[in-house]
Amino acid sequence: MTWELSDLLRAIATTIVIGIHASHHWWFGVHDTTTINLEIFIDTIINQVGRFTVPIFVILSGFALAKSEEKRPFNLQIFFQRRLWRIVPPYILFTLLNIIGQSQFQKADWLERGQQILQLLSTGMGDYHLYFLGIIFQCYVLYPILRNILFTKWNLYILISITFALFGLRWVSATFDLLINITTFLPNGNHIIYWLSYFQFGIWLAKDCGWTSLLVAKWRSHIWGYLFAIAAIIELSEFYWTAILKNSAEAVGHYARPTVVLLTLTFLLWSMSWSKSLRQTFRLPQALQVASITTFAKASFTTYLVHVWVLRAIAPLEIVGGILYVPLATIISWLIGIVIWQLLQRFAVSL
Repeated sequence: MTWELSDLLRAIATTIVIGIHASHHWWFGVHDTTTINLEIFIDTIINQVGRFTVPIFVILSGFALAKSEEKRPFNLQIFFQRRLWRIVPPYILFTLLNIIGQSQFQKADWLERGQQILQLLSTGMGDYHLYFLGIIFQCYVLYPILRNILFTKWNLYILISITFALFGLRWVSATFDLLINITTFLPNGNHIIYWLSYFQFGIWLAKDCGWTSLLVAKWRSHIWGYLFAIAAIIELSEFYWTAILKNSAEAVGHYARPTVVLLTLTFLLWSMSWSKSLRQTFRLPQALQVASITTFAKASFTTYLVHVWVLRAIAPLEIVGGILYVPLATIISWLIGIVIWQLLQRFAVSL
């Protein structure tokens, strides 16, 4: 894993997340949709196969923190100052922006409003995309401990085994209503317990001394691509099966599924095999290529925060249908996100 690849993955993940949210009205199982046509099939692929993106974000966060220690030694006070300033202000701001327009908030007295705000801030439910900031914040809090866990192949195998066991237990319980006495203690998919493994994977990617790169180099890029395609077919098939079985698109949850773990890991390994292929495929000058990817990567966080508001603003365009609306919404969200990011950069410089 390199900084350049992490930037590219950040841009790709943000793009797919926008596509997931833009495709919400056209995927299988939503609004009692039980038929499959081309539009529903394509949007369901975007919505479900794209579920690897949020775990990739968490992996990249762990990688960036650990990799940055190569440039500057870890300092606990500076670490929390930098990370809290990056996460907490936008988290509070976008929570407030969403809640102040709700009728329940406007009709409440000041005490009830305060209670509503505290509840949303503590649960990450201020808006449907803010749960991710809550997850990242908790990972940051635990990073000073997790950074001390050494990477070894055996530790990696143990972590992978525990991860699949945890996700598998949750999936079996939610799908077949089994092991209720045990799984009563398992929280929903937004809980930090399901995300720490991804975060630790990211930390180890920065500290594995090239072991992962050597593993990836054993096979050609297209072989890793085939493995990802197989994982995607398994994940999508599992989604259709459980959606029909449970008569609900979200009965099992989006992320607490072992197929999503498999999808994420195969995509990560496949992406790491791109390095040589990218140099041979892209004909843009190297400097221009890197600058373009870096711009998208740096603007990705801002774009992620504002894209739900963009989708609400352009909702009338949904009349064109999912096949056209999804790419259109993605392009508009990126354009607005980059413009806002550049304005914020200029504002910061002027200060």
